[in-house]
Amino acid sequence: MKIYQVGGSVRDEILGIEANDRDFVVVGATEAEFLAKFPKAEKVGKSFPVFLVNGCEYAFARKERKNGRGYTGFDVEFSPDITLEEDLKRRDITINAIAKDPSFPDKFIDPFGGIEDIKNKRIVHVSEAFAEDPLRVYRVARFAAKFPDFSVDAQTIKLMNSIGEELLALSTERVWNELEKALSYPRPSRFFTVLKEADLLKFHFPEVADLAGVPAGPLQYHPEGDAFIHTIETMDRLKDSGNSDPVAMFAALCHDWGKAASSPDNYPHHYGHDKAGVPLIENFCRRIKNVPQRYSFAAKTVAKYHMIVREIDKITPKKAITIIQNILKCSCGLDGFMDAVRADNGRQNDEARAFIRKMLPVLDVKLPEKYWNAGKKSSEILTQLRVLKYKELAER
Repeated sequence: MKIYQVGGSVRDEILGIEANDRDFVVVGATEAEFLAKFPKAEKVGKSFPVFLVNGCEYAFARKERKNGRGYTGFDVEFSPDITLEEDLKRRDITINAIAKDPSFPDKFIDPFGGIEDIKNKRIVHVSEAFAEDPLRVYRVARFAAKFPDFSVDAQTIKLMNSIGEELLALSTERVWNELEKALSYPRPSRFFTVLKEADLLKFHFPEVADLAGVPAGPLQYHPEGDAFIHTIETMDRLKDSGNSDPVAMFAALCHDWGKAASSPDNYPHHYGHDKAGVPLIENFCRRIKNVPQRYSFAAKTVAKYHMIVREIDKITPKKAITIIQNILKCSCGLDGFMDAVRADNGRQNDEARAFIRKMLPVLDVKLPEKYWNAGKKSSEILTQLRVLKYKELAER
């Protein structure tokens, strides 16, 4: 029996990145032989042997043969006769197909040139078998977000494009998992630029695809021209501001979806795009069923208010109070919301941010006990009291 360290932890070691966990592959052993060596191992694999030992995953070397659609359409073969190279060949990209013998810490096993691709900063598929698992498309896009200085090989992009229809066989849970991870990475926007290059946005992200070719707005305010490019630049500005909250990043992604619903007759203007984006976000979250509510609520709030909040001190107190209440319900908080707005317009919004902070005591105003049983009037009275407090603070 031989045990090799494989996958992301080996790649990260070569890159000089601290790995969070380590995975291993078991070669030349039966389950009984493995359990004799690791009697406390916990079996967690269903379709092939995978065990947990001291928090690390040990998977038996395997081969896969395509027998249907999607990422589950495989016959899996595992036996002591399967070699390490055969196991590595079924992996997605070369930088993830490097192994290491723990007995020889300075020796790497790299049959597919992953180390050279790390040196050259390239994301390249291991073999044509890449096309058998459509989930790998989103993994490539995610790794492009994780390693923003790595280019994606042109042949890999071509191979991704060839399996577009297979993406529809993926569970929405898998799609969301890949996107959510990418939203936390150093350059989340690359998830979408890579998918656009492969012409694959239309399958799960049509709202993003529809922004391409739509003017972002009048050129004096949007010299980038295109609403897709504007969205990418908004995500990049948010990341560069130091905000790494994936919820705020999702809001930045969604903030201008309403522009794709604008009438071309009004171009380059997009009257009402802020409100028009809300149902598009709702449709996306309904379709990609696993989007947590904190993401959808923040995205809808930023989309709805990102234009008006810049001049919140000029709108009616009642409307301003409603906006402030909704902003504070966002899990990314006031700062995350305002960071997303600033990333959108590229300008500081310190006055609006400071004004909202100044108005926060309005929300501390409670309904006096004597009005608790006033029925519908209770809400009206509370609103009136908060408006009075708002006006008092505004005059200071």
